[in-house]
Amino acid sequence: MPEIKKALVTAYLKPENQERLKAALEPAEVTFCIPYGPDAKEKIAQAAQEADVCILNGDLNDSILAGNNIKWIHCCHAGLDRSARPEVFERGIILTSSSGRSAPALAEHVLMFLLSLTYDLPMLLQAQTQHKWASTREYATKTGLHGKTIGVIGLGKTGREVARMAKTFDMTVLGWRRSNSPVEYVDEIYASEEDGDLNALLARCDYVVLCIELNDQTFHMIGAEQFRAMKSSAFFVNMGRGKLVDEPALITALQKKEIAGAGLDTFETEPLPPDSALWDMPNVIVTPHCTPALPDREERMLSYVYQNIKAYRENGEFVNRLSEKNIYSGARSAERI
Repeated sequence: MPEIKKALVTAYLKPENQERLKAALEPAEVTFCIPYGPDAKEKIAQAAQEADVCILNGDLNDSILAGNNIKWIHCCHAGLDRSARPEVFERGIILTSSSGRSAPALAEHVLMFLLSLTYDLPMLLQAQTQHKWASTREYATKTGLHGKTIGVIGLGKTGREVARMAKTFDMTVLGWRRSNSPVEYVDEIYASEEDGDLNALLARCDYVVLCIELNDQTFHMIGAEQFRAMKSSAFFVNMGRGKLVDEPALITALQKKEIAGAGLDTFETEPLPPDSALWDMPNVIVTPHCTPALPDREERMLSYVYQNIKAYRENGEFVNRLSEKNIYSGARSAERI
């Protein structure tokens, strides 16, 4: 049975959760290093030299990979496009994440976009600032979410939460994923591994939501061709990564009214540059790649760590384990841990 001898933890934790994690790792020698404390980089690099397990606040970097004894790295967040590096898998290092820790909140963020775009909240807020009664025939003929069709691209934990919430509005849910195995709350699945036609899915949707990870297969998966395939009345939401989308093509599609509007939480360049055309579009809602946290997010994050400690010791199946399929070649090494 494999045992953890030395563990490095850079995750921010409440004192009580530090103690619980330390107990879960016993009898390992555990080093806690706050990522941004005094001499943090040097302390973390030194601890990584002897650690066989690293539980990181953010992405891994070269100083972590300089450790020759590392067998398992857990990054306490989702979206590991900067951590799924070829050398990790070449060395046989196990890489896992806490993907799903914020899934309900992220799905709520999607729902906020859907309702705000459908009810034209930007227009209503502008009218309010002008003390203008925004009652028009055009607005009165709008229709709500109920009974419409939503396409969820990526059926991980966030995508499944989006599907579940969409069903409360009696929406038809179409899903895009690698395989066509059934997913609860999803009416129909288009499978990429079985030559599913993404454009055919897009053409059916009143709303398209990106919840998929960024890797070499999904980079710029939504571009000019995909926007042309969508209904002119459709709304587009990106809760994944900015580089999933060809941003100039998105801007063109919005300007030409090939789609009705967009809710965007991620962008190709972040922060979104001040001169981006997206800022001033009346049919676009911009949020700063930030979602209010769940009250128990830290505990949810650690639940994946505890499951994987058990898997490590018992040669079991790891939760949220990454593989070569998750590599995004365009990623740069993170500068922070």
